[in-house]
Amino acid sequence: MKKLVLGIAAAAVLMLTGSIYFTPYDGKCVIIADNKTVQAKVKNQTVYEALKSAGIVLESMDIVTPSLNTRVSDGMNINIIRVRESLVKVRNVQKYGITHIYDNKLNKDETVVLECGRPGYVEKQYKVLYHNDKEVWRKLHHITSEQKPKDDLVVVGTGAQKRVTVMPRKKMWVVRSLTMHATGYYPGPEDCGVFAEGVTASGMKAGYGVVAVDKRVIPFGTKLYIPTYGFAIAADEGSGIKDRAIDLCFETYKESSVYSPRYLKVYVIE
Repeated sequence: MKKLVLGIAAAAVLMLTGSIYFTPYDGKCVIIADNKTVQAKVKNQTVYEALKSAGIVLESMDIVTPSLNTRVSDGMNINIIRVRESLVKVRNVQKYGITHIYDNKLNKDETVVLECGRPGYVEKQYKVLYHNDKEVWRKLHHITSEQKPKDDLVVVGTGAQKRVTVMPRKKMWVVRSLTMHATGYYPGPEDCGVFAEGVTASGMKAGYGVVAVDKRVIPFGTKLYIPTYGFAIAADEGSGIKDRAIDLCFETYKESSVYSPRYLKVYVIE
C-alpha cells in the first residue's frame, strides 16, 4: 500500500513539474536571439517560461527551437529566428532602340531626330520573407505600374538633292511640329509674275529648299524638315500664304505645277 501511494505521488509530481523530484530543477541554458548570445538561469521551466524570465519578447511569426512547451534542460541552446514579411517594390528598366525612316529627299549623312526615345519599365511589388533580416523567399504580389519603351525615331537621308540651302549640321532635332497646307511654286515669271527676279522676301536666292511662310507662324530663318520635300529654310512670303499655309519652292515650273496641294506635318528643327 505504501508503494502504491508513493507511486501515485511521483506521478502527480511528474505531471505538474515534468520531474520526479520534489525540489525544482536548477540549471543554465543559452538563448541565441537578435545576434546575441545570453546565458540564463532556469528553474524547472519550459522554453516559453525561460524566454519570458529573460525578458525576450516573441512576435507571432518568430521560430523558436526547441518548441515553446519543451522543458529546459541544463546546457540547452534555445534559438530564436526573427521572422518578418515586407512588401518590396522593384523597378526593371527596359532599354529603347532606334527606328529609322529613310528619305531620299534628305542627302546622305543627314539625319533628323523626329522623336527622342525613352526607356520603359515594369514596377513590381513582391512579398518578401526574412529570417533574421536575411531574405529567404519572395513571391510576386502584383505589378504596380509599367511603361513600354519608346524608340528614337530618326530620318536618315539617302539622296543627293540639289538645293540652295545647306543643312547646318549633319544631325538635327525636332523642337516642334505643325500641320500645314502645302503648295508648290516656281520663282520664275510663270508663278511669280513678269517682274520675278528669283530673290525671296528675305533677300535669299529662291530655289529648292526655300519655303514661303506666314512670318507670324514661322519666322524667317527657321530650319525645317518636310517629309517628301526634305530640308528647308523659311525665307519667303506671299500674299496668299497666311496662317498655317506653306509654299514649297521648286527648281522648275513643271515640278511646281505637278505638286498637288496637301496637308502635311512640318517639323521645326535645330
